[in-house]
Amino acid sequence: MNIQNIAELSKQLGVLGFHDAGSLLLKRICFKPANFYLPQRVIKEKDVMLFSLYFEQLQKTDNYRLQYYDVTLQKANGSLALPVDGVNPAELEKQMAAIDWKKAFSVDEKKQWNPDDKSTWETELKISGIMDNLSAIEQSETGKVIASALKQKFWAGTLHQEIVGSITLVKNKADVNQRFYISEDGGGITTDEAYRFLQNKYMEKQLQLKRKQADSGDESIPEESNGSSSGLLKKKRIAGRGKRNRVNQD
Repeated sequence: MNIQNIAELSKQLGVLGFHDAGSLLLKRICFKPANFYLPQRVIKEKDVMLFSLYFEQLQKTDNYRLQYYDVTLQKANGSLALPVDGVNPAELEKQMAAIDWKKAFSVDEKKQWNPDDKSTWETELKISGIMDNLSAIEQSETGKVIASALKQKFWAGTLHQEIVGSITLVKNKADVNQRFYISEDGGGITTDEAYRFLQNKYMEKQLQLKRKQADSGDESIPEESNGSSSGLLKKKRIAGRGKRNRVNQD
């Protein structure tokens, strides 16, 4: 195991915007895998960026190199404020935040409990209620996205696999993602630069969606009074309908 290489990788990650990752690299590299992924979660304003950094061992050496990373931008929205299948996601988030999940998922910790004394199993009762609510909201597509995000937020870094299995990653259709490669000299796109790139990609995706809805005659598109693109698209749609009506009359 090359400690100097791990120190250099840690410094490289710091420059890219991933801080305090040295110990995480050490835990993975000590097992000497041929390659591995290192997940990272970065908050930008109210948006969430989920990174998956790919490292590969250089042939016939103990050195590892960061090859690329994949990133998904999850835009902040009001989904947690709306009830889903009778469950308030915002309240569920508060309940999950009150649980020490590392301790809850620990398979080695033992404690005294008494079935007649509720205080000795009160935490487990709360967890049981949380699991019921997670299961309830997962019955809808929107709920699956919310449940997946909550599990990623609170269960990452725990031993959840041994008890509930791996987290099923459900992507929101509004999410955007991209892969960024790292040059041989170690240079690459920083987290700030990736955020700006994905912000632009998100806006482009939303504009394309509005155009698609306008072309299909979807009345659900709100007309904006400030002369923005959606208002122009609606006028274009109305004009197109008028033209089709004239053709039909002829």
